[in-house]
Amino acid sequence: MIDRNQELAEKYLNVGLENSKKGKVDLAIEDYTKAIELKPDYADAYYYRSKAWLHFGEVEKAKSDMVKASEIGINVKTAIDDTMQQYDRAWKTLGNVQ
Repeated sequence: MIDRNQELAEKYLNVGLENSKKGKVDLAIEDYTKAIELKPDYADAYYYRSKAWLHFGEVEKAKSDMVKASEIGINVKTAIDDTMQQYDRAWKTLGNVQ
């Protein structure tokens, strides 16, 4: 059952990431929450849900999820990949500013 929960949690996380990319952040929060329900120690799901809460200005919820992700031990690769994607988007945006 644990392996099945892990697999389902990963699927929900990936669906949440896709929903977030499509601007469906409310659905992404639901997906991240389902992933957390299946795997309560899923730091990546807390991390991405934290970012989604910020989208709606829910600072306290975002802070709580980020603290939880940090306590569990956020996957370093996840944090670095996400930071690099944000940097790339910012660079492209600023590069177009004349």
